[in-house]
Amino acid sequence: MPEKNENKKSSYIWFVPEIVSILLVLFCVGAIYFFYDMQISAAVERSAFSVIIIAVLGFAVRKLYPIVKFFEKESVQNLKRFWIVFIIGLIFSLLSVFVPSAAWPVTGFYVVLTAFSNPFLGMLSGTTLLIISTVITGSKAGIIILYLICGSLGIASFFPIKEELKIVRPMMITLLCLFTCEMTGVVLSSSSQISVDQFLLPGLNLIITGIIIFIGLRFYALKVKYSNRDTYQILNDTEYYLLAQVRENDKKTYKHLIHTSYFTERIASRLSMDNEALKCAGYYYRFCPIDPAERTEFFEKEGFPGPVVEILTEYSDFIAKRTKNKLKSRECAVLLLSHTIILAVIALYEKNPETDISTQIDKLVDATFSRYEKAGIFTNSNLTLNDISTMTKIFKEEKLYYELLR
Repeated sequence: MPEKNENKKSSYIWFVPEIVSILLVLFCVGAIYFFYDMQISAAVERSAFSVIIIAVLGFAVRKLYPIVKFFEKESVQNLKRFWIVFIIGLIFSLLSVFVPSAAWPVTGFYVVLTAFSNPFLGMLSGTTLLIISTVITGSKAGIIILYLICGSLGIASFFPIKEELKIVRPMMITLLCLFTCEMTGVVLSSSSQISVDQFLLPGLNLIITGIIIFIGLRFYALKVKYSNRDTYQILNDTEYYLLAQVRENDKKTYKHLIHTSYFTERIASRLSMDNEALKCAGYYYRFCPIDPAERTEFFEKEGFPGPVVEILTEYSDFIAKRTKNKLKSRECAVLLLSHTIILAVIALYEKNPETDISTQIDKLVDATFSRYEKAGIFTNSNLTLNDISTMTKIFKEEKLYYELLR
């Protein structure tokens, strides 16, 4: 009961950025009404419309950042970063009253907001900023279409981010699209001879947008993408004290962990998952306590990153049969399958040390996958048929590697 009240109390913090955003909009519209002779009806309509779309955004954000998660602290930190970027973007949008639409750097915020959330939220929040700018300034609908195209292409160019964050090529594609759309708008809307002055604002927009994307993604790389690199270097070192103790006291378990981790990392790389997190989970899933209280203490003591905590939590709940024999994540499915295959190969060698694994591994892998599928373990997971096909292929093609388990 105290935990529930604490979660409820902490959830109020989630409304603060939304309230700040609404107050900024109201202040801006009020200033325009008083200083630029806006009609009262127009001011009310623009304020109401802006408040509604911010409310929709806030609802979507809270739905995709549930407060009741084990790694609540990390989730809230990511949410704060998202709102910081959004409020900065909102300030840019409100300042668009003083700038022609050709110089709005909305495309940059589409990309950066997506980095701190996901493509859906990035598209929704970027469009929110765009609509607020358009509504407040009374611009034409064609402006929305122009920046929607550029923002969509920007998101498609940069995401999903795989192992390494690449900036140069996606940046060039995004800025080229923005330049093309801006130039098209200049040519189509020009009623007189085209001059160099007409290209100054689009050129300024390209520069500002490029700066926003570069700084935003550098901040994302520092705080999110590569924030756990040092932690993973420590935890994924076979000399880490937990692994060193197992190596000294239980060589069989140590061998099992090392080879399970090898497969989880290899599969994660092929399926564009977080390979460092899965490698870490492969090393430490046997250490994870089943009891939730002990598990929480273990995670805090070892300082596991959020993605590893999520995998190990789901796996230990599955082992404890709290999830009705079902898995939800692809990552946990990879861990379970890697563990099972390694365990089965070791059992074959223990039964007959002279076993030719190359003649039996295909049958063993097919039987393992078939057994789990019939049991419905992957029914509720987001594991695709292509994922299963790729994993099956990886397990079968490692015939020489299994000799290390002998």
